[in-house]
Amino acid sequence: MSNLRVLRNQIVNTSENLVKSGILTRSNHGNLSVRVPGTDTFLLTSVSNFSQITEDEIGLFDFENNLIDGSVAPSSAEIIPMHGIIYKKRPEAGSVLHTHSKFATAFAVANKTIPVAYEAMVRFGFAESIPVAKYGPRGSQESIENIATTLDDTKPSRAILLENHGVLTFGTTINEAVAANNVIEESAEIIIYAESLGGAKLIAPEMRTFAQDRMQKFAEAGVLKIRSADAKN
Repeated sequence: MSNLRVLRNQIVNTSENLVKSGILTRSNHGNLSVRVPGTDTFLLTSVSNFSQITEDEIGLFDFENNLIDGSVAPSSAEIIPMHGIIYKKRPEAGSVLHTHSKFATAFAVANKTIPVAYEAMVRFGFAESIPVAKYGPRGSQESIENIATTLDDTKPSRAILLENHGVLTFGTTINEAVAANNVIEESAEIIIYAESLGGAKLIAPEMRTFAQDRMQKFAEAGVLKIRSADAKN
């Protein structure tokens, strides 16, 4: 199986899992791309409904957003630059995911950043609030420039909100991009619920650093094992 075939299969499986997870809106709208390792090209879902993704519904594009192989539906052609700009601005990105996950998109529609109030954000590497890129019509030059500006103005992060639109997450792998979307959505949901209790309490910056350093130390220590009685003797 060729490398492209493997990546296409991974995209299809991930799309199916996103639908099953219930994190999407009722339309199952979204798009997903994966960078082809060692190249300046990426594979991108060619239709906007994750429940309709097949290996034939995935196009190959270069970083200038040109179609190299496959096809793309007109409505999805609009969003090609949205993925391309991430790969240009974040060279470490290996995958980009766009969804309208409900709670995170509520923050985007309200033009409010998602604050660091939930420890899961910190543990997943989000030490700063999730920023909002100013609105521009879907896939327009204004939209892409606003995304680029937001990426330039923020510290390294794996997510941004799109004002009046939705969520963009990215990671070194497709699993990281999905996990980022999950933790952002979960955080947004809990923070919205916290409003009924007087509002979310932010985690102090120094405690965010402390939590991340502590997690790193445990990771470096490796797996703990209990030796058997024989081994002790």
